[in-house]
Amino acid sequence: MLVLGHRGASGYAPENTIAAFGLGISQGCHGFEFDVQLSRDGEPVVHHDWSVERTTGGTGDIRDLTFREIRSLDAGKWFSPEFRGQKIPALAEVLELIPEKMLLNVELKSRASDGPGLEEKTISVLQKHGRLENTILSSFNHLSLERARDIAPGIRLGMLYEALLLRPFDYVEKLDLGLYSIHPLHDYVSPALVLETHRRGLKMACWTVNTRERTAELREYGVDIVITNYPDRCLELE
Repeated sequence: MLVLGHRGASGYAPENTIAAFGLGISQGCHGFEFDVQLSRDGEPVVHHDWSVERTTGGTGDIRDLTFREIRSLDAGKWFSPEFRGQKIPALAEVLELIPEKMLLNVELKSRASDGPGLEEKTISVLQKHGRLENTILSSFNHLSLERARDIAPGIRLGMLYEALLLRPFDYVEKLDLGLYSIHPLHDYVSPALVLETHRRGLKMACWTVNTRERTAELREYGVDIVITNYPDRCLELE
């Protein structure tokens, strides 16, 4: 079972910052899950919330701010004074830090009102850094997955969802995207769901798993990937 740091080792350092990714690397996780959205001037940046308010004290949505404006914000001091000066990183900056052998799960953050540029620009940066083959693109916006598939037909796609779906695999079949994996909230994962996922040739990645006990259960179920704020806790079971 692979252990991915959720926005880095975000239980110990401010999420989606170079500090959080660096700590996850030092803890020995197998890769990272992180979020990408576009700045107003089209730069793919690594940030979860639509707004910068919670993690920087600034105002405005990522899509309404230029990359220069985003980089002027402090993304560390909200978490702890020791992280003062951490910035919201560009996707390219994160890729330069993370070793090529590590698995990337890049969540495409887009809304219905956003244009289609996120997928193309994200894939372009991944390709430039030679990371397409070891990346899963996931999204709650399944139209975004379709656009990604059309741009890079061979890329691995993961379907994010946060619900108890009545017939999840009927929906997967109707999507017809050639999914690599499904990514449910871990509370909705059962042995039967994992078994059926594997029977259909898919991988199971679940989030956000922060206790050793739940990690052990999911490993027993046969889950392929757990995404956690505390990589060191999950790795203790190896």
